[in-house]
Amino acid sequence: MIRTAYIISAKSDQQKRMVLQKRFHDVGLDVQFVDAVMGNTLSAAQKQDFLNSDRQNWLPTVMQDNALGCALSHHKIWEQIAYGDQDYGLICEDDAMPLPATSPHITAVLDQLAGLDKPIDILFLGNRRPQRKATPVCALEHVSADYDFRLTAIKYNSIGAECYLLSRHAARALLKNNYRYIFEVDCMLHHWWLHSCHVLHLDPPLFAEEGRPSTIGYTHIKSWPRDRIHHKLKRKWRRIRTSYIKRIYYPGVLKRLQAYFG
Repeated sequence: MIRTAYIISAKSDQQKRMVLQKRFHDVGLDVQFVDAVMGNTLSAAQKQDFLNSDRQNWLPTVMQDNALGCALSHHKIWEQIAYGDQDYGLICEDDAMPLPATSPHITAVLDQLAGLDKPIDILFLGNRRPQRKATPVCALEHVSADYDFRLTAIKYNSIGAECYLLSRHAARALLKNNYRYIFEVDCMLHHWWLHSCHVLHLDPPLFAEEGRPSTIGYTHIKSWPRDRIHHKLKRKWRRIRTSYIKRIYYPGVLKRLQAYFG
């Protein structure tokens, strides 16, 4: 049974934590706060894994301190899930807000997800890009008379980690994956072609962004100070290769998901 949400929140913002605790309690969830890592307080040694990454050969911008801190905050929770005694962990950022229309069904949905015969790796309970086509994979039955909840696959929904369900198996796999030091954490989670985990979305979603600035988000983006032609060529090649992988391999990934949960 899933009844606790790990919420990444700045330790200093006690007022926000009180709001979050009530917000989640009202929809039947307990809260376990995880202190957000503030990237601008980290030393070069603490940033070393990110600074020594292959990012410049993938992306034209430097990972900003807040994004780095956000990634480390998620990594802390992955470790708790990976070495804990629960099959799943529910992870939320401090701007996650239960949607009024579907929030009465949150606990029923979580109960059915936990009871599925086949384990889920990564399931997003929000959808930052609803305009992207969602292909049905598996229906959740007897949850609500008002909504037909289902697991869906989205070919490329590259952003958003305000609320997601993560299995113990997936947490362990992600912690071994060095791409976690290259990409922003939400992008890395959505990039199914970079890790061995299956990625799904719940439709309709249960959560959305609150709409106010997150204390763990990032706003300032900078280009690499010494960007050379070989960096640009590598990035171009990897963009082409990634596009090819998504186009060619996604139909097979979708079929495997449908067969797995079918």
